[in-house]
Amino acid sequence: MRVNWLAILTSAIVFFLFGGLWFKVLGDPWATALGSTAAVMAASNAHAYPYSVAFVMGFFIAYGLARIILWRGDLNPLRGALIGFSFALLIFGTGTWLDYAFEHRSIVLGLINVGYMAIGMAIQGVILSLWKPRSA
Repeated sequence: MRVNWLAILTSAIVFFLFGGLWFKVLGDPWATALGSTAAVMAASNAHAYPYSVAFVMGFFIAYGLARIILWRGDLNPLRGALIGFSFALLIFGTGTWLDYAFEHRSIVLGLINVGYMAIGMAIQGVILSLWKPRSA
């Protein structure tokens, strides 16, 4: 089966917008966990580069997740959400927590960053499962 590129693009956009909301709500504790303030973080991210990277990486995540969902053959929203959530925890979560343990980063930072990926990828999984790909 072929992936649905419009579904991948849409899920990347939604992932990007979700990130904006997530870090707007959790910006103060996130900045504090990084040893900074929300104002300093906002000023340092005032240019396009981090947002461009965020969108492109969200697109690649959506593509990979679309492939995983197709290989699994589970095209329903609950399974898509579970696949996205579990892959975020298994791949991003374990790698992040391993690094954070040796970098002596706070648990709060880990929960915010891993939570964003887990929930964001679950949302992507729902979108990709609802939007059926076309047959080859």
